[in-house]
Amino acid sequence: MAQGRPKAAAKRPKAAVAAAARSSRGPRKGGRTIAPKKLRVIQQQKLKKRLEIGIRMRIEQETVQKAQGALPKKLALVTAPKGGKDKDRAKKGRG
Repeated sequence: MAQGRPKAAAKRPKAAVAAAARSSRGPRKGGRTIAPKKLRVIQQQKLKKRLEIGIRMRIEQETVQKAQGALPKKLALVTAPKGGKDKDRAKKGRG
């Protein structure tokens, strides 16, 4: 007969269990950017993004002006509605 208590099974630490659960989910959606901790870098990124948007919009405006000048008919631009796809789906579902 064995004397004393039986040995308990070795338990994994909670951190290791959580890491294993995270890795089994698979890849996550979205970009993999690590936010900088320095305020100056954040401000530089915001400025860069604003400048890129401004440059892109300016190029689009110039392209439209050139196209309007070259065509005998007035150029009509088609833009997407601001509501997006979610509102359209909701309207169709109610119908």
